[in-house]
Amino acid sequence: MPYADKVDGEVVRFTFRAPERGFAVAKLKLKDALEVTIVGSLAGLHEGQRITCEGQWGQDPKFGKQFRVETFLVEDPRTLHGMEKYLAAALPGIGEELARRIVEKFGLETLTIIAETPERLAEVPGVRGKTLERIQEQFIEGKAEQQLLVMLRGFDLPAGAAHRVIEKFGKEAHSIVQRTPYRLVEVKGIGFRTADQIALSNGMKRDAPERVGAAIQYILEQCEDEGSCYLPEAVLVERVSGLDVGIGVVRVQVDEMASLGRIVRKDVIGVTPYPERERPIYRVAMDRIEANVARMLRARVHAAPALAVDVVGAQASAGIELSEQQGEAIATALTSGLTVLTGGPGTGKTTIVKVLLAAAHQRGLKVALASPTGRAARRLAESCAGSAGPADAKTLHRLLEFNPMDGGFVRGAEKPLEADLVIVDEASMVDLRLMEAVLLALGPRARLVLVGDVDQLPSVGAGRVLADVIRSGAVPIARLTAIYRQAQTSSIVRNAWRVNRGELPMSSENEPGMARDFFVLRQEDAEECRNLLLRVLLERLPKLGFSPARDVQVLTPMHAGPLGTVALNQLLQDALNPRAGLLGGGQELTIGKRVFRPGDRILQTRNDYDLDVYNGDVGRVVEVTAGGLTADFDGRIVQLGLVPLESVEHAYAISIHKSQGSEYPAVVAIVHHSHFVMLRRNLLYTALTRARKFACLITSGRGLTTAVSRPGEDNRWTGLCERMG
Repeated sequence: MPYADKVDGEVVRFTFRAPERGFAVAKLKLKDALEVTIVGSLAGLHEGQRITCEGQWGQDPKFGKQFRVETFLVEDPRTLHGMEKYLAAALPGIGEELARRIVEKFGLETLTIIAETPERLAEVPGVRGKTLERIQEQFIEGKAEQQLLVMLRGFDLPAGAAHRVIEKFGKEAHSIVQRTPYRLVEVKGIGFRTADQIALSNGMKRDAPERVGAAIQYILEQCEDEGSCYLPEAVLVERVSGLDVGIGVVRVQVDEMASLGRIVRKDVIGVTPYPERERPIYRVAMDRIEANVARMLRARVHAAPALAVDVVGAQASAGIELSEQQGEAIATALTSGLTVLTGGPGTGKTTIVKVLLAAAHQRGLKVALASPTGRAARRLAESCAGSAGPADAKTLHRLLEFNPMDGGFVRGAEKPLEADLVIVDEASMVDLRLMEAVLLALGPRARLVLVGDVDQLPSVGAGRVLADVIRSGAVPIARLTAIYRQAQTSSIVRNAWRVNRGELPMSSENEPGMARDFFVLRQEDAEECRNLLLRVLLERLPKLGFSPARDVQVLTPMHAGPLGTVALNQLLQDALNPRAGLLGGGQELTIGKRVFRPGDRILQTRNDYDLDVYNGDVGRVVEVTAGGLTADFDGRIVQLGLVPLESVEHAYAISIHKSQGSEYPAVVAIVHHSHFVMLRRNLLYTALTRARKFACLITSGRGLTTAVSRPGEDNRWTGLCERMG
């Protein structure tokens, strides 16, 4: 048969269904009676229905040829057998035998009879009273569900999300979509913009209280996505008015919501008063979280008494000799229930962690090592290997036993961690919500040590926890400033410190006595920057012993533009893993605008607890099939189906934000004036400190000057420091 991008036939049976995502695998019988496999978002379909699908054909090595459905249209069954199958599937409870008798009586007119003259069903033996009522009710509900799905798909809502609307709201779904559409944001995968589009199409006025109230909540949620915990009142009013709402209307609604407790407006945080225009406005949940974290952090300082240990013996056990500053840091960590250990590259933070492990082992204490990301946790475990005591490290989500079913943690106040000492590395990446979960899970006398570089980028999520805790002055701080002797000749380390002081970095060839591990290459033109990048990767780095595909990570500030991750990934994929290089009958898989090939470097962008891959994990594609990818994540072989692939990007080039918590043998960072909106000192500093052995900076003069001259502080509004003070 000719394989086209459109097929139509009868749904014979489903071989797999994931209702929560709307994803399914089914058998479709074509006109010539040939059965083919279709896969994709098939929410709302039943066996026996006739459908016309558009999509793409592909070959799966295990299941053979499959048709990946992108869109489909539904028709009523055209065969008596199909009608029977549809009735039994779409009207649960009537059973196959009763479905057969009904179709035997009315044939292909069955659905017309049920819809227009349902009383005639009484002509079928066994259809009386409640059975007749149940058939009518289920048929009406099924038709309403189909109409709702069609309507929601008309707003470009994915089939899985549309199906979740029906699952969540049941019989009320249609009414909610029509009358209170902003409630749709309660459904995973639906945001304010989609709900607003539906509301406005239903005749909602732009200044209606329901719309303005939903917009206020949306803007506050958006500010949390940007890293802030609240917005000043004037900023909130201005942003909401940008949704085509009058400023006066917004102010009235803010007053109303604050008086009803639907948002929190503060005149004072801690002892800090705010003028009217600057009054912080929080979502209720975020206000509670920030207050809880401040209270628990203050209490944790005094949670554990000073611990007497033989520090000299611990050093000997770990095979380490501490500097005076490092010894003082150890003493601080052992005398408080909460300590922050902070310092730049080369100051020996990991060395102190190793001695702390040895000291805890001396006293028989249980220790938990953790970090926000999988790569950072593995790096922590590798760095601490050989210490006297355990060197296992987990992601914080694994440590707290995240439950993907309800989105919460098993570990908490009712089931705390069995650890006397919890050490959290890369603490600058920990956002406010995750910090609350950590604090709730600590035993009453457990010690907490937060280790991190406060000058790096803050967390992706809301808050600026490490910086705010340090700034509050309410917690003992061990600040490391002396460069550890092994790092004193590293030009990477020296230039990272330069950038942090607001100075321009310089190539190591201009510094006598320094390792030749850092170079600055200047190029003003964006297209020439791309060409220079290729020359560095394909010509220079291989001569230094680095494999471009295996050892080198390209970092850039942004996703968009000619020097963003999207464009660079396409450039580098074509250069490092071209289509012409596909061997052994390998194939490509196209997902949207992304094309995956065997050998591709990929990045996981969300935590997937079922597959044990996490946001920021980098892997390599081993095999490509029509049904997904097989990938190697640091020795763990993972099967990524079509739905999980929605959270996968190419990783030849990744954003500097995504590189947090990771280290690479070699880094090539691009900082160009076209990245102007993102350029900050802490962004460049973070990029340089990701390199372990070699770093190259490709930059324009204006871009570099901008990045170094702008202080690293993000424009985040947070109140943790004031609450702790």
